Amino acid sequence: MNKQIKNIAIVDDDEISRIMMYKYLLLEKQYSTNLYASGEEFLESTTRKIPDLVILDIEMPGANGIEVFDRMRKIKELEHVPVIFITGKEDKNTVLRCIGRGADGYMVKPVTKDVLKSKMEEVIKRYSEFKSNKTILMVDDDVEFLKISKIKLSKYYKVLTVDSGKTALDYLSSHTVDLIILDYFMPLYDGKNILNILKHRDSTKKIPVIMVTALSSDEVINACGDNQPDAIVTKPVDIEELLSKINMLVCTD
Repeated sequence: MNKQIKNIAIVDDDEISRIMMYKYLLLEKQYSTNLYASGEEFLESTTRKIPDLVILDIEMPGANGIEVFDRMRKIKELEHVPVIFITGKEDKNTVLRCIGRGADGYMVKPVTKDVLKSKMEEVIKRYSEFKSNKTILMVDDDVEFLKISKIKLSKYYKVLTVDSGKTALDYLSSHTVDLIILDYFMPLYDGKNILNILKHRDSTKKIPVIMVTALSSDEVINACGDNQPDAIVTKPVDIEELLSKINMLVCTD
């Protein structure tokens, strides 16, 4: 990870939570930490100093975390600053709200020291090492999944989306990409058949493929036979897991 000191903004109206995270980072020499008790206070401060990473509570009086995030993305200096949401709720809807907005990560309170450090290091490493010079082709007939995933992945990669296997094969006959995310269940051309075609084309056989499926990994492995995907992600898709597998497959030292 880059040795340059990173400016971290912790935005949380809960003083105990705010101070605890500050203490966790106090002895970490690679971080300079600033604390804010409200979204408004944080946004006002950014006219003086732009953070490298924001840890942002969702449930706050006044402007909540989602509103602050949306306002950040409309400010040129803040539109690409990574944000990790923190929340007291672990329900699926809260997580989807974070992902749908393009969150770089989320943590559930109470945040432990190990979780905080691990998540921060993961997000900062992505921004330091993974540039948007790789192209990913997503193939899925679930348009909503394509939309949400593209919001998230476009921060790190150029993302192309198509909603059918035939369209994907037509595109790949004259274009190249660095990785393919392929849905297993689709009409006409399903993921297994598309994978088989890709692995027998000289122009595409070396492109990594991540299979997205509601089946178990063992079921996919057995069904695909000799033409195995490079990774498998089960539905409902955890975008963080998907991004981790993408990084592993397309990023080199």
